[in-house]
Amino acid sequence: MEAVPDMRNAADGRKAERSWFRRGATGGIAVLGVFGSMAGAGALAGPAQAASPAPHAGVATSLTWQQVLPDAGSPIGQSSPSEATLDGGGPSTVVGDRAGNVWAFHLANGSPVRGWPAQAGGPVDSTPSSSPNGTGTDTVFVGSGNAANPRVGGYHAFANTGASLWSRNAQDPNGLYGVQASLSVGTLNGVRGVAAPSLGQEAYALNAANGSSLPGWPFFTADSGFTTPSLANLYGNGQTEVVEGGDSSAGIANGQTYTSGGHLRILDGGGNLICHFDTNQTVDSSTAVGNFLAGGQVGVAFGTGSFFRGASDSNMLFGSDSHCNIVWRSNLGGNTVGSPAIGDIVGDGNVEVIEGADTGSGGLVWALNGANGTPVPGWPQRTSGRIIGGITTADLTGGGYNDVLVPTTNGLVIYDGRSAQVVATLGAGVMGLQNSAMVAIDPNGTIGITIAGYSSQNAGIIQHYEVAGSTGHSLGKRAWPMFHQNPQLTGWLSQPAPGHLNRPIVGMAATGDAKGYWNVATDGGIFSFGDASFHGSTGNLRLNRPIVGMAATPDGGGYWLVASDGGIFSFGDARFFGSTGNLHLNRPVVGMAATSDGKGYWMVASDGGIFSFGDARFHGSTGNLHLNRPVVGMAATPDGGGYWMVASDGGIFSFGSARFFGSTGNLRLNQPVVGMTPTPDGHGYWFVASDGGIFSFGDARFFGSMGGKHLNLPIVAMASNHGNGYWLAAADGGLFSFGSAPFYGSMPQVFASQVTGVD
Repeated sequence: MEAVPDMRNAADGRKAERSWFRRGATGGIAVLGVFGSMAGAGALAGPAQAASPAPHAGVATSLTWQQVLPDAGSPIGQSSPSEATLDGGGPSTVVGDRAGNVWAFHLANGSPVRGWPAQAGGPVDSTPSSSPNGTGTDTVFVGSGNAANPRVGGYHAFANTGASLWSRNAQDPNGLYGVQASLSVGTLNGVRGVAAPSLGQEAYALNAANGSSLPGWPFFTADSGFTTPSLANLYGNGQTEVVEGGDSSAGIANGQTYTSGGHLRILDGGGNLICHFDTNQTVDSSTAVGNFLAGGQVGVAFGTGSFFRGASDSNMLFGSDSHCNIVWRSNLGGNTVGSPAIGDIVGDGNVEVIEGADTGSGGLVWALNGANGTPVPGWPQRTSGRIIGGITTADLTGGGYNDVLVPTTNGLVIYDGRSAQVVATLGAGVMGLQNSAMVAIDPNGTIGITIAGYSSQNAGIIQHYEVAGSTGHSLGKRAWPMFHQNPQLTGWLSQPAPGHLNRPIVGMAATGDAKGYWNVATDGGIFSFGDASFHGSTGNLRLNRPIVGMAATPDGGGYWLVASDGGIFSFGDARFFGSTGNLHLNRPVVGMAATSDGKGYWMVASDGGIFSFGDARFHGSTGNLHLNRPVVGMAATPDGGGYWMVASDGGIFSFGSARFFGSTGNLRLNQPVVGMTPTPDGHGYWFVASDGGIFSFGDARFFGSMGGKHLNLPIVAMASNHGNGYWLAAADGGLFSFGSAPFYGSMPQVFASQVTGVD
């Protein structure tokens, strides 16, 4: 794109220069100099040195580990703790500081991850994002440079070892190379990419593998961008849109006249503007996307900044539809730079928008009706500390509704979502927070809370708490457990709205890290939960035959759908290797399995006929045998050297390196078997029957079942959580989790009567 002079000089100085004295990117105003020892006018005092008070009754927590960082003077600011798997030590938390470090510590015990911290070459107020790399670990993406130092930094990708994979800056004509926004990860026009605006005049979408600009990008913004984009399928067409806020200053650039204020913009995957809405105040809050508008329609929530004094859109939270039409706006009585959260904090299946407002001397916590922006009874609530970071939500007690975690400059305040009462306070008097708290399932199965901020010595400090009695609990239905909702920072609560299940669910697949899963319906509609990203669907296509199953790629970056005629539909990084869609089959296809490297797949028909494509080898079939009952599913061995087929009576047929560990072929079953899944080492497997009964063989452990319990509709599929638990999916989208398999969400029809693995 043509480089043009920055016409904002005509107003009152370049935005990035004047923004040195104001707000931050990922949901705060930290560049005021909020740390007591930090240079700059208007600095807030650091937290007083005192012991952290005991939690309030209601949510009992214990501090399990703490790290004080050697970064005094440049501590953790607006970079929120995020989650990534970097080695064999289980999940880790990653967070940046203003000394340019990206730190990584194991959630289990706080031990440093070998090879970290990584160096980003500039202050990090960006929250790290992560994405599976196909080897069981994650790649980490982050921006560096901030409003106080906009001429350094850029976009970065780090390997799980902390080594730099690629690094580049924004090619701004005024030398404003910094990236204070966080890098959202998703599939844009079929390519795995990261997206974020720069502090210069352009927003970028980059190839996640090498950092090259994706076709059509960068997008000329004409001003600084501080907000982390949301990546969402807004229109149900299988394409990912980029939803972001931005700033605007009076002047002319590229022949277009800009006014003082800000923008909401929605771009397609090729960097083309779909729609925009202009405000008379900067848009500094990161966007949040979900089905919160009336009728379950997709909405975009975002707040404003405070740069333009006296602007009527100050202190405002907006609810927009997916076409940039403002549906409601609410004045919250304080600066709304913190990113909003979306979720169900009452437990009634409705969706609220939760936002913190900074009054300058304290904070206000609001919960708004997602349909019209009116306050939920009991809210707002006041905090003594200022609210600069974004609020997060999670069900900490298993109560069936989400609690509200509010970061303040005097620690983390936790409210009961239903009563709006304070139930715990963490880190008060020890640390100040300008970012979002992270809630995750710890390796021991309990719910953990990680907070990261600054001490009275102006040094970075990280604390990790565990919630007593939370073992086996999920994070909650429609939770927003970390900044921008998930480790990919998509800012999209992609659970479908009530009534959007047009066809029954027929299959499911889990992500490679077992932190999310997909459900697929007979029309190819995809419903993704946890860190399972939406890569596309056939829900809006006319199919020759219904979808009968799915399989995911090893890195979770894509999936295949298979129809009963053997037609294959590939999305994300799932490649097409062939199909039987143009062949006449003796019997319909009933399922599929992918090879361990994602470079091939098998399909199985109800007579046990096997069709192999890509590097999937043919090891045998029952296509020429008479079967007592039809085959209903298959699973592959971890090494790809064999596979099993299971019939509706639980009869097992093993081929290649797949060993026989037992079957129910000689038993009388209450209901037919509908699917199977193997253990990670291939030395066992589970069957699931349509009533949710579980049959385990070999080293497959029994963790519970739905056998004997009332189901609205039958079970149709299952998936394993690395052998330590499993999920069962029902035809209505009901999801039942057992063992260490966390509940990440389910179809709204079962929200009111959710079962989370209690047998």
